Amino acid sequence: MPPSSSDGSAVRPVFFARTAWIMLVMVLSAFPLSYFSPLVTGSRPFHLTHHIHAALYFAWIGLYAWQTHLVVTGRTGRHRELGLAGIAISALLLPLGVDTTLLAIQRRIEAGHAHPFDYAWYNLGDLASFTILMTASITAVTRHLPWHRRLTYGAAISLVGPAISRWYFGPWFVKVPEPGLFTEMAPNLTAQIFLIVLAIYDRRTLGRVHPATWWLIGTMVPLTVISPFVAYSEWWRSLAPLVLKVN
Repeated sequence: MPPSSSDGSAVRPVFFARTAWIMLVMVLSAFPLSYFSPLVTGSRPFHLTHHIHAALYFAWIGLYAWQTHLVVTGRTGRHRELGLAGIAISALLLPLGVDTTLLAIQRRIEAGHAHPFDYAWYNLGDLASFTILMTASITAVTRHLPWHRRLTYGAAISLVGPAISRWYFGPWFVKVPEPGLFTEMAPNLTAQIFLIVLAIYDRRTLGRVHPATWWLIGTMVPLTVISPFVAYSEWWRSLAPLVLKVN
């Protein structure tokens, strides 16, 4: 059925609900070996910050899936009420994400890692993407609904990428090669396949790719491509210890 407005704002977005549930499954499937199993067996110590961050991480992606379901089923009033919870969780994920990044740096320092700040670039880049997209999404919610839907969709993608990095880099029961410069792009690029799917959806429903979709593609994909080059650069290795203070 064609949309009732040129930007699709009046359509109940079944597409966003379906993709949200797929994202939720992807996120949950990424953590059995790295979090759930060690948590149950006690084989790896976790800081309280890790547990709080994980709970909010899962809560956000779960709430996103449920929110899209509420819209599809016409329960927009409930959707708006729960939106306040989504805003609160989004706000908390930023400081908790920074704290977990600092804990990871500290762990690498204690392990004698030659460059303990390298991976922090990926964490901070994903955090920045999520925060900027959610801030823009909240701003657009009342007057620019198609932008709100797509910006929140992009924020969800920025959470899927870090989660499914565990698909690529373990921990596994067998030793795997160290990731290379280009393979480190793989998790986020895999998650960003959802952007291609969104562009196809736009073409089929709107007859064109929505400007918000182009904006997501034009910002998220380049950041993913340049990240490995920045993370291992002397510039970042000099700057990061000055900015990211660890105990």
